[in-house]
Amino acid sequence: MTYAEADTEFFALIEKHMPQLTGTLGKTKFPNTYRAMLTFVIKINSLKTAMFDMVDSNNPYAFKLLFRCFSEHYLRFTYVFVRFASEKTDTAGDDYYSFCGAAEAMDYVSAVKAAEALLGNTLVGDMRNALTQLYPRTERMSARQIEAESGKFKYRAILRFLAETAPGMIAKGQPFLAQIVPAYALLSSFVHGGPYAEMEMSDFAKAEALEGCVQDADLVCLMAASVFAFTAAAISREVHDCRPVASELFAWIKRYSDR
Repeated sequence: MTYAEADTEFFALIEKHMPQLTGTLGKTKFPNTYRAMLTFVIKINSLKTAMFDMVDSNNPYAFKLLFRCFSEHYLRFTYVFVRFASEKTDTAGDDYYSFCGAAEAMDYVSAVKAAEALLGNTLVGDMRNALTQLYPRTERMSARQIEAESGKFKYRAILRFLAETAPGMIAKGQPFLAQIVPAYALLSSFVHGGPYAEMEMSDFAKAEALEGCVQDADLVCLMAASVFAFTAAAISREVHDCRPVASELFAWIKRYSDR
């Protein structure tokens, strides 16, 4: 089974099971965490599709750029999932939306202020009040405290958390994280326009470059499926009707892995 054939089967599983999983959002004690995990399923699947398009169009540079973004999504999902599995509360999802959302809003306002300053303008507004209305948990927090909390969802902090909380997840027996973590820093060069990307570009005309992307596409398909499977497994702890969904997804992953 090629990655493209597997992707067709996987998409059919998403269409089959996603309505049941999203239907739990209005009934659960963990709405923010379920929402975060389910939207990661959608976002990661969108990136996967774009990466496969880059293989079809023979564009290794864009594939690697998207792979870096895909890996960051996967790491953030893993952090939310592991915290939820350990804490058994809605805090992981609530933290994600409250603190990452607030940090993004602050970054946006800072960028707008900088852009307006370049034009000689002054931006007037009550950012603190607007931030509190959007993210009530940040009401008594300083900007530094918000950055510290949102920083827990960043690459290095996630790796430290996993090393302390779930050390077995970054090991030879867990191929996904073990494969993407070493490449993460190098792939960042494609996102930020760094010189390392130029070194790899010299080989992009060779057939081996696209073959490497095809191999990574297999990994990407399995990683996307694992995000869906772990999400179903997390939800099924509370909603037992979802247990067959998780079982079917893990069985599909095993079948594709063992091919």
